[in-house]
Amino acid sequence: MQAPLQQLFDRGSLWLGNQPNHAADQASFVTTGQLELDQALGGGWQSQRLHEIQVPQFFVGELALVAPALMRATQQKRPIFWLSPPAVPYAPALAQLPLAESERQQAQHIVLTPSRPADALWAAETILHSGQAGVLLLWAEQPSAIAIRRLHLAAAESGAYVFILSPWQAEEARSYATRLRVHLSQDSVTGNGQVQWQLLKRTGGWPLRLARQALPKWPGK
Repeated sequence: MQAPLQQLFDRGSLWLGNQPNHAADQASFVTTGQLELDQALGGGWQSQRLHEIQVPQFFVGELALVAPALMRATQQKRPIFWLSPPAVPYAPALAQLPLAESERQQAQHIVLTPSRPADALWAAETILHSGQAGVLLLWAEQPSAIAIRRLHLAAAESGAYVFILSPWQAEEARSYATRLRVHLSQDSVTGNGQVQWQLLKRTGGWPLRLARQALPKWPGK
């Protein structure tokens, strides 16, 4: 006999479309630095999952969303891998992260710039299978569904926070835990830049858009 629906909900075997799924271990989450986004994601970024951040152009505040994950990796003495970034990571900004001096000195940032997209995907998969990474950031223009599936499986074994940063992509089924699209606009009164988060996919909830807000700031500024 099937268990009553309520028992299935209580065990976390089922979820309601308008409610986040809290069955996951909260210790595996790290904040995005944005309260409403954390709530929509059930706690923030989850480790051992593949998260996509789609941007209309790079460096519009998206790195502020992953800064807390960089801090956690540093505190855990695990290296941070930057794969095919569009620019060299800005060392003075990384030095501003609110870490203890001993933690800051032991930070490991490894930048790899493969010449071909296929090599970058191979490097990402290899790094994740090694189990050494704390965070992996991969910039990819149009990764294939097969490549994403392979990275999804590798991320599940890695213990790392894994992010794919890309231009806007087609809204087709992909093996991501999170698909976040960044929309930019200006406040009609002040003229200041604003951002709106659109979650195309999230664990334990339907897609949604959050209210517009000011561009996120890098921690320590």
